[in-house]
Amino acid sequence: MAKIRRFNPLPRGLIKGLRRIAIALFTLWLVIFLWQAPVVYPGLDRGDRNVATDIRGIWMTDAASALMYTSTRLDEVVANLADHHLNTLYPAVWDRGYTLYPNTVTEEAGGKRRDPLLALPLLPFQDALAGLVHQAHRQHLRLIPWFEYGFIIPASAAIAMAHPDWLTTNQAGETVLNPLEPDERLPRSLQNLQLEMVGGNWAWLNPCHPEVQQFLIDLIVDVVKRYEVDGIQLDDHFGLPVELGYDPYTITLYQQEHNGQSPPTDPTNADWMAWRAAHITALFSRIATAVRSVNPDTIISLSPNPPTFAYQKYLQNWTYWAEQGWIDEVVVQIYRDTIETFQQSLAQSKFAYLNQQIPVGIGLYTGPFADAKPIDFITQQVESIKSAGYQGVAIFSWETTLWLFKKSSESSVLQAFYRLFPLP
Repeated sequence: MAKIRRFNPLPRGLIKGLRRIAIALFTLWLVIFLWQAPVVYPGLDRGDRNVATDIRGIWMTDAASALMYTSTRLDEVVANLADHHLNTLYPAVWDRGYTLYPNTVTEEAGGKRRDPLLALPLLPFQDALAGLVHQAHRQHLRLIPWFEYGFIIPASAAIAMAHPDWLTTNQAGETVLNPLEPDERLPRSLQNLQLEMVGGNWAWLNPCHPEVQQFLIDLIVDVVKRYEVDGIQLDDHFGLPVELGYDPYTITLYQQEHNGQSPPTDPTNADWMAWRAAHITALFSRIATAVRSVNPDTIISLSPNPPTFAYQKYLQNWTYWAEQGWIDEVVVQIYRDTIETFQQSLAQSKFAYLNQQIPVGIGLYTGPFADAKPIDFITQQVESIKSAGYQGVAIFSWETTLWLFKKSSESSVLQAFYRLFPLP
């Protein structure tokens, strides 16, 4: 019988060496993963985070949050905000029919538990919003989740496909107002993503529909219940394009309240606009009440367009909301390409009187990725805001102000922020 040759094991010395290398690599990974950027101003007392009359905010998109989170650089990013003397971070948490955080509200509505960008095998057990809250509070910043998309939802989103009756339409029965064609060379999933990113398949949830109303209330209240956030923010997308509202549900509801009459064919008819605006107002009131019932100290923040534009284009009567005490701070978006038009818009604003009631800040746009605004332009805008007597500023967005796409050098941006936003 032939002898069976035994496999010669690796030398013991080599095995021990490999084991040490494996332990060293794991320890190094653990240190990198668990290390947190130091607190920038450990002795700084910014006072009550819920009473920030001097708004120094910045918006961060969901894609940026996902990238920073999965690369474990979230702590460095938030520390950098503190280093630039900012005091408020508005991260997008509701975008393209997804949330930044795991939840059951969207799942029960037929959607995903969270944005697939954050469902990667790298960090399947973690939570980007929880990480943002933790890091923001370490650095003495307010963390106010921004429900960016409001009533907007891509027609390709799972929630929209599960509930087509939740979508409103124009008179032609169209749910998407400005449809675009995707690049046919892309796979179907990437075609949908392309359209979602550029607004080529955006539909709108119906603010008159009771199931839509409850979905949005549950979505927002869920965050306040489960996270130590300082507030919540809605913006100009918590409104409805004036062309919409001709879906079967809304028509029937209108007829029930108007002796069988159908809505006017002119979408800008004053009574028809007021009727739809009243439904949006009622929903905002319900959201504010529900949030405050969970935590009365939660800041209700709104970032709308100037009043006339907001109402005429999006049926958003937000100055009334502020007058009723439903808003704790407002950041009005004044996105202009020149300092002259920016200053003119400030001078012609019809909301300055609200400064006596709540903190009113101004939202600035620092440009698209390919054409960011230089720091000198941002400086001029902030100085104009201060001269006009408003109580702060919020910048859209982090990506074109402090990250890779910024126009000016890092040192010039930092020095400008030090001058514009001195520490208390």
